[in-house]
Amino acid sequence: MKQKTWPDRSDGVRFTAFPLSTPNDNEENIILSRRSKIGSKPSLSPTDGPDFSALPFDILTKIAASFNFPNLLAASLVCRSWRDALRPLREAMMLLRYGKRFKHGRGGVRRNLDKALDSFLKGAARGSTLAMVDAGLIYWERGLKEEAIALYQKAAALGDPAGQCNLGISYLHAQPQNHKEAVKWLHQASIGGYTRAQYQLALCLHQGLGVHRNLYEAAKWYLKAAEGGYVRAMYNASLCYSSGVGLSQSRRQARKWMRRAADRGHSKAQFEHGLALFSEGEMMKAVVYLELATRSGETAATHVKNVILQQLSATSRERALLLADNWRALPSSR
Repeated sequence: MKQKTWPDRSDGVRFTAFPLSTPNDNEENIILSRRSKIGSKPSLSPTDGPDFSALPFDILTKIAASFNFPNLLAASLVCRSWRDALRPLREAMMLLRYGKRFKHGRGGVRRNLDKALDSFLKGAARGSTLAMVDAGLIYWERGLKEEAIALYQKAAALGDPAGQCNLGISYLHAQPQNHKEAVKWLHQASIGGYTRAQYQLALCLHQGLGVHRNLYEAAKWYLKAAEGGYVRAMYNASLCYSSGVGLSQSRRQARKWMRRAADRGHSKAQFEHGLALFSEGEMMKAVVYLELATRSGETAATHVKNVILQQLSATSRERALLLADNWRALPSSR
């Protein structure tokens, strides 16, 4: 997997509820007297807050456009009005599931991108930003960039962070490029906590694309994305700490983030971490990380690994390679 990391010079309101209280004797008498009257109906006192059931359908569907299925289901249970208003989005969720099955060949169906796109577009037509983003991805992969951008724009306008991020990245790669719009949407997604956008925004700040070059701001967003689990940002945060660019120089922090990136499958980080272990005399561990880096295409790691292997016993060599064979990357947001 080609990993673009360090840039080079070339490149709300709460719902109200009825108060739960224990009625006193006088209140109980009033309730009983009311029930004794034929044809009378108990009256409920209005709550102090606004009546959310009266929200217009179009406003409600825009609010819920980026909801995932659990949140959408929970919102549908609030009242009958919300249940009816959100029916198209619930249908979109089913279409989204079908689309993902066809896209990835899961659930007993063969991979079929045409059927996946059809399902996503039907979900998008019902207002789901999640479906808009997935349809946009297929369009982009097929080279239909205008169609992809149009869907990303709709999703971004409805507040979907993935749509905002993809729109920003699209502006970076579109012809002609639009760096200012890219930074605008990447920043929107970043403040919403979307780690991929935070990383891409950091790259723009680092390179001065669409914004004045600012290494301190770049390092801040690298670190925020790293803390959110984004592997490439972990690697760049390590480099910032190591060189003192944008962050106070700290060998301990640099080692911490380099190892975290390595443990999550970043090949360059595996190479760097392997070298650090070798310099500290941790031969077995160094071989494991250097072997992993070699398998991921870091050819420079091969020579160092072979040098170390010559210094190990046959048993130690076999054990190190066995550890590499059984290694599994820790989960990340990529």
